[in-house]
Amino acid sequence: MSKTLPVMLTVFLLLSACGQSGTNEPAGKSGDANQEPASYKPERNSKVVARVNGVPIYADELNGMPVDSLVTDEILYQDGLKEGLEKKHQNKIRQYQMSLVIRDVKNSITVKLPPEKEITEQDLQEFYNSNKDTNFTNYRIEEISFQDKELGEKIIKMAKEGKSFQDIAKELSGGNSQVTVKDLGFRKKLNSYFQSREPGAISAVVTEGDGAYSVLKILEMEEISYNSVKNAIKYSIEARREGAAYNQAAKEIAKENGFIVEITDGSSPD
Repeated sequence: MSKTLPVMLTVFLLLSACGQSGTNEPAGKSGDANQEPASYKPERNSKVVARVNGVPIYADELNGMPVDSLVTDEILYQDGLKEGLEKKHQNKIRQYQMSLVIRDVKNSITVKLPPEKEITEQDLQEFYNSNKDTNFTNYRIEEISFQDKELGEKIIKMAKEGKSFQDIAKELSGGNSQVTVKDLGFRKKLNSYFQSREPGAISAVVTEGDGAYSVLKILEMEEISYNSVKNAIKYSIEARREGAAYNQAAKEIAKENGFIVEITDGSSPD
């Protein structure tokens, strides 16, 4: 009884401050006026340690916290519902629910799949070799930056003739033209700017986010060793196989249930 009185006193004071009666009256303001407070949390077979407007708080929800703390949270939550604040989070709730449902369906698909062919050392080595240039090689990049786009092709021509970026910058800087050179270090994300990936390769003109322009050059390359990425490669192959199985299962589900799939970006599903 000594524990119950402080809790009930806290509830009474908070409810009085909020202008509530402590009964199951419908919520007002902008929320759902037809929804009773207790309706969003149905009764279940577990010990009830408190109630707020009829909404039960269960012993297994405490997780070591005092009852007063959960009572306070419940009061604040119900007040938020009266304001309609739950509408702000409906999309996130739907996304989370969707992720849980998809996970369960994927698990049921995985259980039914036949055993996969074992990934061999040869499979791993072949994957490494076929993706070495794009995924398993780092390139040290040098950048020459300029404001006048017209200089781009001239810089590329001079660089392909064998002039260093430093010499080009010295020759072209002056007046309104400011040409600068910077060693960017190893930047894997810049690999896509090169058609040829070898030391000395020159990119096309790159438009920078600040309105400036640049040309890139590969100074050196550094291969990532096979042994250091072997486990990651195995995981990648497994993920691809799993993804392909889910895609195939989704197509079969769509066909069986007459789902209509429309791709609105101009492409079409396989």
